Amino acid sequence: MPIARSHPNASDEVSEAFVIAYNQMTFTLNGVRWLFFDLGYTLINEDGAAMGRLAQVSDALRQRGIEASPEDLRAALEAASARFDPNPFRSLLLPFTDDEDVIAFVRSSGRYPKELESPYPQTLPLLKRLHGEYKLGVIANQPPGTQERLTQYGMAHYFDVCVSSGDVSVSKPDAAIFHLALEQTGCTPNESVMIGDRLDNDIRPAKALGFRTVRVLQGPGRLQQPRDDAETPDATVADLDELAALFLNTPLN
Repeated sequence: MPIARSHPNASDEVSEAFVIAYNQMTFTLNGVRWLFFDLGYTLINEDGAAMGRLAQVSDALRQRGIEASPEDLRAALEAASARFDPNPFRSLLLPFTDDEDVIAFVRSSGRYPKELESPYPQTLPLLKRLHGEYKLGVIANQPPGTQERLTQYGMAHYFDVCVSSGDVSVSKPDAAIFHLALEQTGCTPNESVMIGDRLDNDIRPAKALGFRTVRVLQGPGRLQQPRDDAETPDATVADLDELAALFLNTPLN
């Protein structure tokens, strides 16, 4: 994986245009000062919470005489994500029932156990390393209380700004949430990189504003395929270890 990199804050003598040849595409870091992160399936592993909720859904369906295992539901959820379905919860139920009363019953049964989410093992080491090189921010669709959860995870101090949909009443892919982050940081899109797992919520809207974009192939969003050039990220990484190599030219371990 050839990577040629010089530090974005290097002196004029050593800050000639540097290029990262990555995944058969050219990704430049010239002028980049800010890295903005999505949270779910980017820095935070939601698998535990997702499977917990799907187990509740499976139990609720069984109460109505419908058999669907959590694994069956997970497959339906991933298929909905691959289709860019705007209502994935409803879509994961449709292979098993189209009865609106049943769908309403299942939706109201249980809750999403957010406490079962946790950072990926590489998240804190990655942020610690990046924090010394770049300014870091969050642009995420999350319920209220994101800052408090980041504090609980031990990562809040790495971020200079946190723009969360539940706290600002606007969500991705609306360009307004990206503008809010830019306004709070005083940076411009060409100084910024958006890093996320979803083509529709992270890559397309950020790229349209002039951000550079990096896709992380984690979670159900990994199954999405770009529908046009506007959804094609500037770089793609398999996980946070590869993300470290992209921005730091060195592995985490």
